[in-house]
Amino acid sequence: MERGVRAALLQGKSALDGTLFLTNIRLLFEAKKGDARWMSVPFDEIRSAGLYPWPRATMGAPRSRQQCLCIETTIGEQVWWDFEAKAEREWLPLVQQKAAAARAVQESEST
Repeated sequence: MERGVRAALLQGKSALDGTLFLTNIRLLFEAKKGDARWMSVPFDEIRSAGLYPWPRATMGAPRSRQQCLCIETTIGEQVWWDFEAKAEREWLPLVQQKAAAARAVQESEST
């Protein structure tokens, strides 16, 4: 494990608090509570990553979610995390670099 940060996994109108980990092969989220406590997204399944405003914010939401880390998977799913803005800006290039490197390895193995 390279890094970990307290984060919220955003799903619909809810936010699941926990910890987001950056490992050498995946993003791993561990929720504080609930039945489905783990989410794993391997870097070779990440098509893109960016920082965007949370599109499902409602009027009067307790947090603005003006900037969130969003990844899009190779099958078109979007996964959103919200954590401290400075940390999100630090994480973004790391996620992008690891995803690009994993895709390059995958492409070289398929040729």
